[in-house]
Amino acid sequence: MSSRPSLRTRTGCLQCRRRRKKCDETRPRCTGCTRNVLDCEWPTQDNQAPDGRSRRWARTQVRVPALASSGLSLVPLSPPMVMPAPFDSYENAYLYRYFASTILPRLFRQSSLDQTHMLRLAPHFSPLFGAMVAVAGMQLPGTARWPIHFALRGYLHTIHSIQTSLTDITKAGCDDCVLATVILLSVFESCRSDAISSIAPHVTAAGLLLTQRRPRDFRTKAAATFDRICVESFLYHASLMMLFDPSLDALTGVRNELGLPLYFDRLTNPANQPREAILQTSYKFFLLIADVTKLSRLSRPLNSREVTKWWGLDAELSRWIGLISSADISLGLCYLAIQILLQKVNPDITHLERTQRVRSFVEEAVWRVPLLNIESHPPEYLLWPVAILGAVTVRLEERKVLQDFIASVVARKLGGQGAWVQKRLDRIWRTVSPESMTSEPNLVGLQALLDGV
Repeated sequence: MSSRPSLRTRTGCLQCRRRRKKCDETRPRCTGCTRNVLDCEWPTQDNQAPDGRSRRWARTQVRVPALASSGLSLVPLSPPMVMPAPFDSYENAYLYRYFASTILPRLFRQSSLDQTHMLRLAPHFSPLFGAMVAVAGMQLPGTARWPIHFALRGYLHTIHSIQTSLTDITKAGCDDCVLATVILLSVFESCRSDAISSIAPHVTAAGLLLTQRRPRDFRTKAAATFDRICVESFLYHASLMMLFDPSLDALTGVRNELGLPLYFDRLTNPANQPREAILQTSYKFFLLIADVTKLSRLSRPLNSREVTKWWGLDAELSRWIGLISSADISLGLCYLAIQILLQKVNPDITHLERTQRVRSFVEEAVWRVPLLNIESHPPEYLLWPVAILGAVTVRLEERKVLQDFIASVVARKLGGQGAWVQKRLDRIWRTVSPESMTSEPNLVGLQALLDGV
């Protein structure tokens, strides 16, 4: 008889199989992997012989393309081994494939990054799978109603199911499945077009979860990329969405606890860490956006502490003046929008000087808008400066440029914020008629935008 030890588990995780240990099959991380600080991976179509369930998936693959909109193409994917309940339908399978092949790659600035970690988690955690279905259903091209129907079902399942996982924030913060789910809920709220976005609770929850984490050297390259994606996604929504949701202030109280330099400035293992995966430039620029947006919300004169804060932000922004000549037009546009917000609350200039400075920034910014590449950037990122420009501009030709750009975002079904911005600007534009022949920027309109009125 061979002295080689026998395999002690047939249905456990891959780590326990390799180590020939009994697996308790706790998902998404079994007790053995948690105790030994190992990546807990589960069998997929690529590493396990087909069984009855995978054959049923194959039959689903044949029928699902019939649901596709005309001209929509999906890249072949390795299917999840199990479609988690209650998502074992052809429509949900199709939306999962659309998320994996189209939505997820579109979130990244670098197509070479390993995006598989989140996809591997979803089949074993139904709230995450539901969040993927929800995001895909909201952004699927076409006029059919079934994608939105399944998107809302996935969203409601995720909301109800994730609540129990968030009861212990310390434990939940170390769970990749929970963090990924909350991040995707933020993405869903930023792109939904069926109702007013309610993104603040999800972004705030993501920030609290991230305070319980730090970069870990033992993580695989895919998992390390996942960590950076989550951090950058949080910063992205926490800064830009403040303009669209005045109740959002997710960075206050957690910024120093996030350990951002560990992810960006002091990489312990640069080979496993990507450069910006989502953000268009350094994370410090997006922190600046958040700080300037918060200060510019004030409609009263600044007090002494706020004046000191203003000068600090103005000095910080001066370090980014090179963005004006950046090959990425969107960065120069964001720089000019920040300047407009800062001049709104500039404590050391007269009203006339304020309007003149804002007017010069508007003139320099508006011509850039038609040159923006809608397909290369997330819609919220491009709509952020466009909304600020729209709030202050009074000239009919400038408003037309901005209106056409917003309409192109809405037509491509790239994000629900497009319709929100246009509705808000229409309301602001009614306060100052372009026929009034005034060229003075509408600073009252900018205050209304910041107040969410």
